[in-house]
Amino acid sequence: MLSVVDLLEAGTLTAHQAAWLLARILRGSSWLVGARPGGAGKTTVMSALLAMVPRDVDVRLTNPGSGWIECGSGDCVVAYELSPGFYDAYIWGQDVVRMTELGMGRRRIVSNLHADTLEQARAQIVGECGATEAGFQAFQIFLPLSMKGSRFPATPTVRQIDYVEAGSWRRLVRGELERLSSGNPDSPDRLPEMQKIIEFVTSCRSHKVRRVEDVREAWLEWCDAAGITV
Repeated sequence: MLSVVDLLEAGTLTAHQAAWLLARILRGSSWLVGARPGGAGKTTVMSALLAMVPRDVDVRLTNPGSGWIECGSGDCVVAYELSPGFYDAYIWGQDVVRMTELGMGRRRIVSNLHADTLEQARAQIVGECGATEAGFQAFQIFLPLSMKGSRFPATPTVRQIDYVEAGSWRRLVRGELERLSSGNPDSPDRLPEMQKIIEFVTSCRSHKVRRVEDVREAWLEWCDAAGITV
């Protein structure tokens, strides 16, 4: 597994994107990562963010017998992929509908799928699996990955962030958060925790804290010191 710090150093995320995402995760957001090619880094990005959920969040995989369908408010349900493939923690059809219903009921839901755009993701989740639009919006954040560079392996890049605000999808293109940081302080896209989180990830990089276990431990200590509870 790679950490959020690894993703920063690879250029997958900018510091402002990482801080915005971590602030949203602290607030209980769900997320979905998308890219059509296999091996594009979907699971890597999904898992790096998953390592940053708060301390007391119960995480359950969508495996038979895990109890994921009966999980409680505030728990986190993870599907390795939304796909009809017969693999560990892959779900499709009615199970995707169930997952989105949990997301509508104050559970975190986290997964990835083979989709480059929000429209392609909706076509699978709503059109093919039968979820409602509200269920689709329960993922709250969609991170489409693009592949940067001509050499193999190319670097996955979060070129934009699609997210739900007041019942509608909004979009932050790469670099926009940096411009907002020096602009309107009342913008809904400027979360108050962002600057402190940027300082946190910058400190991890400068002190060479990169292993996912070490980054998580530092993150939890930072949250405790900052008095952040969920």
